[in-house]
Amino acid sequence: MRVLTVCAGEKSAETLSSLIKEQGDCSVTSCLSAAAGRRMVLDEDWDVTIVNYPLSDEPGIDLAHMVTSSTDSAVIVILKEELIPIFGRDLEEDGILYVSKPILRPVLFQTIRLAATIRERLRSKDREIKRLEGKVEEARIVGRAKCLLIEKGGFREETAHHLIEKTAMDRRISLRDSAVLLMKKYKEL
Repeated sequence: MRVLTVCAGEKSAETLSSLIKEQGDCSVTSCLSAAAGRRMVLDEDWDVTIVNYPLSDEPGIDLAHMVTSSTDSAVIVILKEELIPIFGRDLEEDGILYVSKPILRPVLFQTIRLAATIRERLRSKDREIKRLEGKVEEARIVGRAKCLLIEKGGFREETAHHLIEKTAMDRRISLRDSAVLLMKKYKEL
């Protein structure tokens, strides 16, 4: 699991990194400002981003919101317990997890595992959405091809659909590619 930590100082970054590495299967990279964190999350793909509030150049809450809105990284904010009533609801609304200071190892480890699980579930949903979008796009193209075959070729709808399927099978191509091929052929008529 790839983890990015954003901390105000080197000492806190080292402490947090060594703590996270105790979990075992984590590769940890640290940066020391919100600006550096923004560059890192936009340049690379992170499983989990941990923001240790406050940062040197800003508190870090805006960075956490930017990461959740711009990337697929799960986000954990570490903040003092007295700040949870102030920021907790806002963080929760964006799906940002938080851990209070002082950090308890079991709580941090559990939160990191939870964040990674959430991220993987979101990735799975994104893959399913992309697959369904592809099917919808294919249906749109096949529908346009059928309309063109009906309009220019004089086919009935069932015959047009059968021709698209037969062309796909004969040429061993997808329905989408078959529809595009037939549209090119019948547009020339």
